[in-house]
Amino acid sequence: MICDEKNILAASAGLRNVEILNGDFEKTIPYANENSFFYLDPPYKPLSITSSFNSYAENEFDDNEQIRLKDFCVKLDTKKSKWILSNSDVENNDFLDSLYNKFFINRVSAKRAINSKADKRGNLNELLITNYSTTSVGLFASQS
Repeated sequence: MICDEKNILAASAGLRNVEILNGDFEKTIPYANENSFFYLDPPYKPLSITSSFNSYAENEFDDNEQIRLKDFCVKLDTKKSKWILSNSDVENNDFLDSLYNKFFINRVSAKRAINSKADKRGNLNELLITNYSTTSVGLFASQS
């Protein structure tokens, strides 16, 4: 359904006291505190050379940007903000595992229905990285 009035009104009520910012993630640091929650969904680390979809903007979101994002997560952690970050789980590449080794890394199965090659559609693993234990709140407990 394109126009679900009940859902639109519920979303409107839920967002009534929310401020949405558009810009570089670093600009949100002044807003971070112990009551903040951040969901970080950066351009994913490419699964292969031909699957690079990380050039959405003027500057490519490369490994240096991934490192900058991790440093941002560390800053959020020092401000006692909670965060969750999603990214690809690249086989035979422990870059993200090493980068976020001080945090909680969960592997979850995600279904993908879009791919130029039909045989590549389906389930694949993704990373959900947090600065809090998801098992203590019952999230991802069976996926770890």
